[in-house]
Amino acid sequence: MPDPYRMIVVNLIFSTLLLLGIIAYKYVYPKRNINLFFLLILVSFLPLISVLREGSYESGDLSLHAGFAMSFYESLKEGVFIPRWSSEMIYGYGYPLFLFAYPLPYYLTAFFHFLGFSFVNSLKIILAFSFITSGITMYFFIKEEIKNKFSAFIAALFYLFSPYHLVDLHFRVAIGEVIAFAILPFCFLTIKKMSENLTFRWFFLSSVSFSLLILSHQAISLISTPFIAIYCLYLFLNKNKKKFYFIFNSIFSLIFGIILSSFYWLPAILEAKYTNLLTKGVVSFISLDQLFYSPWGWGFLFQGHKGELSFIVGYVEWAIILFSIYLFFKKLKEKFKEKNLYLISLISFLILLFLTQSVSSPIWKTVPLINSFQFSFRLLLLTSFFMSIIAGIVIKNIPNKQFLIALCLLAVTTTMLNWGNRKMLPLLTDSAILHDLPQTMAKIGPGTTIWVNSDKFNINQRVVPHMDILQGKANITEGLRGPNKHAYSIRVTSGNAAFKENTLYFPNWIVKVNGNLYPFSFMNPNYPGVITFNLDKGLYRVEVIFQDTNVRKLSSLISLSSFIILLAFGLMRSGFPKF
Repeated sequence: MPDPYRMIVVNLIFSTLLLLGIIAYKYVYPKRNINLFFLLILVSFLPLISVLREGSYESGDLSLHAGFAMSFYESLKEGVFIPRWSSEMIYGYGYPLFLFAYPLPYYLTAFFHFLGFSFVNSLKIILAFSFITSGITMYFFIKEEIKNKFSAFIAALFYLFSPYHLVDLHFRVAIGEVIAFAILPFCFLTIKKMSENLTFRWFFLSSVSFSLLILSHQAISLISTPFIAIYCLYLFLNKNKKKFYFIFNSIFSLIFGIILSSFYWLPAILEAKYTNLLTKGVVSFISLDQLFYSPWGWGFLFQGHKGELSFIVGYVEWAIILFSIYLFFKKLKEKFKEKNLYLISLISFLILLFLTQSVSSPIWKTVPLINSFQFSFRLLLLTSFFMSIIAGIVIKNIPNKQFLIALCLLAVTTTMLNWGNRKMLPLLTDSAILHDLPQTMAKIGPGTTIWVNSDKFNINQRVVPHMDILQGKANITEGLRGPNKHAYSIRVTSGNAAFKENTLYFPNWIVKVNGNLYPFSFMNPNYPGVITFNLDKGLYRVEVIFQDTNVRKLSSLISLSSFIILLAFGLMRSGFPKF
């Protein structure tokens, strides 16, 4: 049986077993209510059974992230706790990957690999854990906001089984976005708790959660910020006591979150000018029909046979949206406690969908920073969030249990074809990925240094030698080599010799000869962007070292100082810090 069909059969069997288990429980204990939180955890495991299959995925970026994680881990082993450089990329020439790539997924991968898991399995653990956690954080946020367990359960269920969530999890394997799915509801939860209980604990958690959102995916955090601010304003207007105290400290919690993560975003912004990355703000859009229908698998499969992706909002989701509008006008003259929250969620949902369309192109080109968003379909993460809130509000106002059960079944079963990547590659293990790592990101283009001339950058071998002799005669003995430090012993036997150390220059690569700083060039007309230097006759100890620039040092100091300040407040006072 082909792998995709086997996966569907397995998913169907486990889903049936879970359903039969629920029916049996109610038959044996008819008067007991099912623990909805526990049931949510069980249901969240259904789309994760396929993750247990051996190997990497045929489609998506699982193997790519595993390769990046390997490079990240090597820097950590070298004692560089904030990696910036990936020495394995572009055939060994290196690439300032971690200056721009979101770091949180790779720190987590490094942690699990340190515990003994392979890099591929570490990423699978993170994907599974983040998926389950996203349901948990959504459940507690809606439970706190709407004060209804059924609403919390339904909202979390819609959030878990959102089509885009499953596309991210299994088809794109967008590890940063999958983690952001889990953190986003927690950001809203901590702000909600802070509005009710002005203690330092919630201020601290709000700051940390927002910083983690930034570290998980910079683009998602950027587009989420105005919506978080609107939610703060909503809570401010609904608050009777200490309104200004709350809004003042909620703003400070977000600011502290930004400051805590400055070690990442500050160098990324200020040093982007040295690369081709972000020099052109190009955002791709999706067509309107893609939001309503998937052309594969009778409309229920979200990936095509050639890896094409569907960006459908969801059939049940659209039905809920339409029904919520009907319900809103029906209850317009009645007491509708969640009216303002519903309007905020619906308007946010519609605005985000509008921004996925090409007609919104002038906005993307006008608003600073967001023109580097790359894919407008990433906004579907936020539409999934607001859609889930709307579902929770609808359920609270419809006490019909039969409708509730039918809704749960539809939300889950209509996505069953997408509970796993369609094919596994069992032989694509860590060793195979490591073997191909030098060819990863091999194309000279976005992300490389601005001094590189792609026309003169011809590579005819799989991995380039670490150093070439351009002129003269010399014997080169390579010493210890790590991602950020390359050591050589060089004996020049001719009068003068020229060398090319095959590393792309990026601030702050330096060359040391016999322990002293030594002049070098990265503007050789024949090898632009590559480190070159000359040595006279003699024996030399040469080190090529990647050091932090002042910007990187300052940003790390700011992050560390802000974290110490937060801890100091927590130790000095049990109440909420007054700024």
